[in-house]
Amino acid sequence: MAKKTRESKPRAIAARLKGQQAIRLRVAGATISQIAEQLGYASDSSAYKAIIRELEMTARYQRESNEAVRELELKRLDQMQFPIWQGVINGDTQSVATALRIQERRASLLGLDAPKQIDARVRLDVMSWNEALKDFLEIYKEYHGQAPEAPQVLARLDLLGQEKFAGAMT
Repeated sequence: MAKKTRESKPRAIAARLKGQQAIRLRVAGATISQIAEQLGYASDSSAYKAIIRELEMTARYQRESNEAVRELELKRLDQMQFPIWQGVINGDTQSVATALRIQERRASLLGLDAPKQIDARVRLDVMSWNEALKDFLEIYKEYHGQAPEAPQVLARLDLLGQEKFAGAMT
């Protein structure tokens, strides 16, 4: 007979189910006090800890599940690549194209393409900064447009933006 693990014991299963019910109540808008009272927890703190514990366990299982699926997908990609590899070595263009698509998928699964996301975020920040500068210039014009130094200040700010961000928007 298989040995019961801590997670398969009836008391642990009941605690998990109660924790999941507590999460459902919390999502529905119940307060911690209401959850403690409705589910029979000894205190608000007990209800809160049960919710946090269940969320942590769910997150851990989700990470483990995601990793298992990732490993399975990587094995499938290996199986797909194996039969076409001789064609790649021989220079068959269709095999090379297929192998490249398999490698792109593998890189995506492993997160090897992450630098592209960082680059996009930097461009967004530059765009946001440029918008902020434009807004500042409009406000400056509104309040100081008649000042004798306004054209020089505006021209200098425009030049500064061009110097600092030249090529950043390519």
